[in-house]
Amino acid sequence: MVVKLRRGGDPRRIGRYRVIRQLGVGGMGAVYLASGKDGRSVAVKVIRAEHAANPVFRARFRREVAAAQRVRPFCTAPIIDADPDANPPYLVTEFVNGPSLHDHVATSGPLRGADLEALAVGVVAALTAIHDAGVVHRDLKPANVLLSPFGPRVIDFGIARVTDLTRLSVDGAVMGTPAFMAPEQVRAEQVTTAADVFAWGGVVAFAARGEPPFRGESTAAALHQILTGEPGLGGLDGALRDQVLAAMSKTPERRPTAHDILGSLISSGTPAPAEVPDVEAPRAAPSGADPAEVSYRRAAEAGDATAMHDLADLLRKSYRTEEAEHWYRKAIDAGAIFAPVNLGLLYDQRGELDEAEHWYRKAVDNGVTAAMANLGALHEKRGQLDEAERWYRKAADAGFAGGMGNLGLLLQHRGDNAGAEHWYRQAADAGDTWAVDKLNNLLRRGAEESH
Repeated sequence: MVVKLRRGGDPRRIGRYRVIRQLGVGGMGAVYLASGKDGRSVAVKVIRAEHAANPVFRARFRREVAAAQRVRPFCTAPIIDADPDANPPYLVTEFVNGPSLHDHVATSGPLRGADLEALAVGVVAALTAIHDAGVVHRDLKPANVLLSPFGPRVIDFGIARVTDLTRLSVDGAVMGTPAFMAPEQVRAEQVTTAADVFAWGGVVAFAARGEPPFRGESTAAALHQILTGEPGLGGLDGALRDQVLAAMSKTPERRPTAHDILGSLISSGTPAPAEVPDVEAPRAAPSGADPAEVSYRRAAEAGDATAMHDLADLLRKSYRTEEAEHWYRKAIDAGAIFAPVNLGLLYDQRGELDEAEHWYRKAVDNGVTAAMANLGALHEKRGQLDEAERWYRKAADAGFAGGMGNLGLLLQHRGDNAGAEHWYRQAADAGDTWAVDKLNNLLRRGAEESH
């Protein structure tokens, strides 16, 4: 046993760390303020016994902590130690002496001016470090942003992925507070770094207005607002408001990356969104050795279908397409639902359009609506505009905003400005900021031509 208990029930020591006091208790376990042999203050999270008893949980905890330990430490509370094999497992992070953003806003009110800008820049800078290490936070929220005397620090990125195992009921219903979830998380679809970008927008909106950007009288109502409603952005203006609005697009591939946002906030520029949606917008591969690849490869070779797919995605982004193809096919054989569409994307990017079409159609059969839009884009590349329009309409009818926007663009190119305006408006209503720009340009051009 690594946890030694006091008579009152709290641990006296956790591994080689002396416990000072409990900081809090959550669904994952308890967090303690402790000190190491060097006297350094640390925060130790001890995982609940019922989670530790789950071998799937423990294996994923081991992999994700290993990847998170390679995250660069700026604007984060870095993981400095962990023992995934302990009874119970625990991890140790730098102790941040400051309140959470949630608690600060509750006691002191919303942030304004330079404080708000610094919060936005600090949190998105942390996301660049997290994403560059191959990690997706998945649970960015005001309670996971601590306000240190030296600026904001993002915490809990080391265990965010494994918490998914504790948030699903037997029938797969989403559990927990939904206020900062991205639409794809609500729909239980594939979660990428784009979900963290959406959550960043929500966190900044919360900091500016003092309440979450989506509210409802019940969990179901809040989830519905995330899927269909517009975020509340009171207290935001200028370039920061523009970036938050772009980050909170309903469509993951329309959102800027964390690097895009950081560069834009520093330079006041605006990143250009992609016109043809992929299932996941390409990201630059991290430089140097990639801890995520090592972790995913071990799990993939052990038969983990999700790890096979994640490894294939990472390899594709690194332009190692032959090996990526191998792992996508392994993931498909293992039942990974999103692997066919990303295998199709790989062939599409290589110009092998017949193979791409085959796998996009497989993905459509799996119910992946984004694959319909990708089929439309593929046929548009071939010059088959009627077939492209048919697939864009299918995607639009299925509620995929990217399909609506691309349908509008196709109709505009075909001279049907009324139809283009209709679908741009539909996509804009679904939260697609790219479509808003296209709509404004179309209306501006129409006004100029009428004079």
